[in-house]
Amino acid sequence: MTEYYIWLLQLLGTANPKAHQLIQHYGSVEAVYNAINGEKETKFLSPSEIKRLGNATLDNSNRILEQCEKLKISTVTITDKDYPYRLQNIYNPPVMLFYKGNIKGLDDEICITGVGARGATEYTSKVTKRTCRDLAKLGVVLVSGMAVGVDHLVHQSALDVGGRTIGVLACGLGVDYPRGSIPTRENIYELGGACITELFPTAETTRTYFHARNRILSGLSMGVMVFQASMHSGSLITANYAVQQGRDLFCVPPTDIFSPDYAGVVGYLRDGAIPLFNYLDVVNSYYNAFSDSLRALKEKYTISPENHFIFQHNETNDSEKKKKEPTKDIEEKIACDEKPISKPTGVIAAENYHFDESDNNYRVVYEFLKENGMQPLERITSICKISPDDISMYLLELEMAGIITAHPGTKYAITE
Repeated sequence: MTEYYIWLLQLLGTANPKAHQLIQHYGSVEAVYNAINGEKETKFLSPSEIKRLGNATLDNSNRILEQCEKLKISTVTITDKDYPYRLQNIYNPPVMLFYKGNIKGLDDEICITGVGARGATEYTSKVTKRTCRDLAKLGVVLVSGMAVGVDHLVHQSALDVGGRTIGVLACGLGVDYPRGSIPTRENIYELGGACITELFPTAETTRTYFHARNRILSGLSMGVMVFQASMHSGSLITANYAVQQGRDLFCVPPTDIFSPDYAGVVGYLRDGAIPLFNYLDVVNSYYNAFSDSLRALKEKYTISPENHFIFQHNETNDSEKKKKEPTKDIEEKIACDEKPISKPTGVIAAENYHFDESDNNYRVVYEFLKENGMQPLERITSICKISPDDISMYLLELEMAGIITAHPGTKYAITE
């Protein structure tokens, strides 16, 4: 079946949404091939696509697959079980990916994308390194575009602490771009990461493709971190995709609000992007998923030394509050603590809900929220393996039954 997807890419080119429209219309990629190549049904093709029809053949597809085998490049199509679930559910996902390394398990990981300028300032470099190293130590899979500047810092920071990282290339895997990046790619593979692309193995990068590639950068992740961006930075394209795809957007506040190097993030910060000061801003957004790692982190203090004060400061404040707390307040607190713990309203409602008579996905969503606490919509969709088209129905009915409550930021939790 893979050869038919390659044939479709030969015909339509990369990142063409028409590929999904044709597959949906005819029922399968093989049916598309039979209709267009066999029955010569070209009513859905543009003049330029019709011209390419003569050179798009299964023989060429097989030659490309042989080239992949020679270069040790793996492939995965959108219908395969190893295709990343988050990416599968964006608008116009790649119908096929070429990759080296390991892409398994991404659906179960916290994946965060980091992007920024090619000419990173000293301030940006410092923030990027510290943030990405600490996130990698917590097990976050860091995604970036394998370019020079911030992209390289994101990947290298993960590698420095033995973390997993995913590089999304703007060229084929047989092309050394940026020049000299092959050793970095090899290190990525050795540490369990991968480099992926939707381009054929020997495809050179083009200016127009960078734009399309950015939808993959945001699509793979739960959130996107923008470390530095001018008004015309390509990173803003990734930020826009993040917003369109419902991803969290983190932006590093500029060191100087008048600096043109950071002018691109000001609008996003003003409109509600999450200010990114260090790794804890990401942790706070996905706290339940981080809980075990965070406890271990606090005990071992493996984070960057300059962030130690965060824990120490909080602990000092807590102890001071306890010392200053009036005796009456303490007695009331103790009396309150001694009261029997009652069940949350949502749990009580769930006990009377007809789960056994309903689609099992209702129970799956309920059990996930009960076990993990408040969760963003994207994570519920990903972990529960429910399509974005259907998840709203399950959430709405559980909410109407009083079992769950919708919270700001498209997050859901068991009703208290």
